[in-house]
This record gives sequence, C-alpha cells and structure tokens, in this order.
Amino acid sequence: MTHLPAGREYVTKADLHEAIAPVRADLELLTARFDGLEGRFDGLEGRFDGLEVRFDRMEDRFDRLYERIDDRLEGMHALMHTQFRNYSIVAGSFMTGMTAVFGVMLASFG
Repeated sequence: MTHLPAGREYVTKADLHEAIAPVRADLELLTARFDGLEGRFDGLEGRFDGLEVRFDRMEDRFDRLYERIDDRLEGMHALMHTQFRNYSIVAGSFMTGMTAVFGVMLASFG
C-alpha cells in the first residue's frame, strides 16, 4: 500500500464484478443466439441431406433413361445397317440386271 500513489481511488474486486456483469449478460445472450443459430444450421443441414437424396434419385432415373435411349439407338443402328445392306444388294442387282438388258438390246441391234 505504501507504493500506491496517494489521493487516488482504487478499484476493488466487487467493483470489477459489478462492471463486468453487463458484459457477462451480453456474452450469455450471444451464447444463446449462437446456440439458436447452430440449431438453425442443423436444420439446414438436414434439408441439404434431403436434397442430396433427391438428387441421387434423379441421377438414378437419368441413368436408367440414358440406358434405355442407348439401347434404342443401338437397335436403330443395327436396323439401319441391315437396311443399307439390303438396299445395296437391291441396287447392285438392279444395276446388273439393267446392264444385262442393255447388253441384250445392243446385241440385238448390232
């Protein structure tokens, strides 16, 4: 006490507790608000989990749809290949037949 300056008023522990009481109340209020926000974030996380499940289901549906389309395209490709082969055979036969007819005609007139 002899080292303290004379004539000044000093703060006691009781004064400090009284001074920080509003700060503690504010901290408790902030803690409660953060707890509320944490609950809201948990709710949002649950909603996002639900969306993820829905997107997974949609992805599965699109995969099945793409498989069906791919199967149909493969079938159409096979059909087109068969039709082109048949067309080529018919066109070649027609050309051969016409050549034979013209050959006979030329031979008749010559």
